[in-house]
Amino acid sequence: MFKTCLLKYFKYLKNNKQKFYLYNILSFFVGLLELSGVALVYPFVLQILSKNKLDKTSILIGIAITLLFLTKNLFMIYYTYLQAKFTKNLEAELNLKFMEYFLQTSFQNSSKIAIAKKSNILFFLIPNFINNFVLRLMNLSINIIILSFITLFLILKFPLATVVTITFAALILIIQTFLFNKTLKNVSEKLNKSSINCTNATNEIILNLKNIKISKNEIFFFTKYKKTLLDFFSYITKSQFYNSIPPYITEPCIILLLFILLSIISIQNLNNTTNLIASFALITASIFRLAPTISRIQTNINGIKTSLNIVDELLTTYENLNIKTSPALVKTQYTKFENKIEFKNIFFEYNENKPILKNINFEIEKNEFIGIVGLSGAGKTTLTDLLCGLLKPTKGDILIDNSVLENKSLKIGYIPQEFKNLNASIRENVAFGFDNIDDTKVIESLKKAQLYDYIKDNFPNGIYENPFIDNIGLSQGQKQRLAIARALYTNPDILILDEATSALDLKTEEEICSVLEELRKSITIVAVAHKLTTIKNADKIIFLKDSKINDIGTFNYLKENNKEFADFANSHKSK
Repeated sequence: MFKTCLLKYFKYLKNNKQKFYLYNILSFFVGLLELSGVALVYPFVLQILSKNKLDKTSILIGIAITLLFLTKNLFMIYYTYLQAKFTKNLEAELNLKFMEYFLQTSFQNSSKIAIAKKSNILFFLIPNFINNFVLRLMNLSINIIILSFITLFLILKFPLATVVTITFAALILIIQTFLFNKTLKNVSEKLNKSSINCTNATNEIILNLKNIKISKNEIFFFTKYKKTLLDFFSYITKSQFYNSIPPYITEPCIILLLFILLSIISIQNLNNTTNLIASFALITASIFRLAPTISRIQTNINGIKTSLNIVDELLTTYENLNIKTSPALVKTQYTKFENKIEFKNIFFEYNENKPILKNINFEIEKNEFIGIVGLSGAGKTTLTDLLCGLLKPTKGDILIDNSVLENKSLKIGYIPQEFKNLNASIRENVAFGFDNIDDTKVIESLKKAQLYDYIKDNFPNGIYENPFIDNIGLSQGQKQRLAIARALYTNPDILILDEATSALDLKTEEEICSVLEELRKSITIVAVAHKLTTIKNADKIIFLKDSKINDIGTFNYLKENNKEFADFANSHKSK
């Protein structure tokens, strides 16, 4: 799997491939500096032993060794900065690529990816890919280069002793890798799954907190969250534990290898005390540099193995979603409609052979007030999603003034059933998604929504006030008025209400209806309604049943001429 992940990494993130190789070249220079510092130990000790004093040459060699290690450490500080910059830029790049995909792809495609999975990609898979794969690869590379240089030098200096020692070292590493391989793979798989479960449990509570409090199910959700959280932390603990083991195994092994190396060199230099002492000094210096290097190599190998399933999932998702070729976000081009919008022979299905809408035909005249009603599952929201451009028809055409709408959009003002505010001022909530806020337009929108007087009288800072804590701070009716103001701020061609009054009491609903009555004079309104009082005065009502249009007409016409609608209306009198 390591090879597959590495090839995918270089394939999908080609722009970073050259930088990755550049850092390996820098690692080469680090290895040379490390080798030079170690290699100079031997002549330094020989010079002192041969002269029996610290002469000028010895001092110069000592200074050279000190300067080499100082240069190497300064270079490593700079390298560490470059490494951090590279990995964090790559992390930001990946995060932005996925977020851009979520925003620019069709609503239909984006909605197929669960909220928990989106969060898992952005806040678990990407950071783990960077920290436990890319960063560890870079660290592994530099340590392997240092190990190779010093080992090659020792082979040239002490061939037999080094070859025997390397053989033992390789055997120890192979055994250690074999012992941990299966365990690390298992931990990696479970860590990824537990992350998704934990994210999902978190979202369930945060997004449904009000319902949980009302239904008194706090213990159930807390117990579920506690289990997933503890499972997640358990696998993080195991991952960290297995990655921390190598130094404690490496240390006694290094001592054993040092004993073997020194024993062989002692036998080879029994009659040459000077060479023996210098050799001992060189070996000691080499082992002093090699011990942490070998430990870091094993730690990075274990860390990479732990992350392989996570890396594979991220890169597979990157491939499946075509993130690499995903187009950049562009500013939306709008078109106005002057006369009518026509739904012509529209069919729509989420899953093949399971149509949600069948042969839908109707027209919306400019400045008409259209109501859409029907039983749950009849296709009301799907119909408005098609009008908003969130979905594309499976068959049929949506015509704007007799032309098919292709690369442009209608300017839509959308009012959902439950308004979600930003944790920001009222003006920022109205001017949703705009940098340069026009306060005059904000106030005009609030006035049209019949909310400005309340804000002016109750908040000292007016539209600059932030009355929100999460999603509370205004009444439900006031929030729906704020939603209307937000929808009106962009001067939309169509105002769409999706069950916008279903959660309101009768008095508040009547107030919202009075707002709509005033607005219908100057804007096209399409209202999906659960409560028929909201659309009772509509110019025409589209009655959906069994995924088809059952009938179209005014409220009174339908009630008098369509028994199914009359039954529907009677059953919804008090709703």
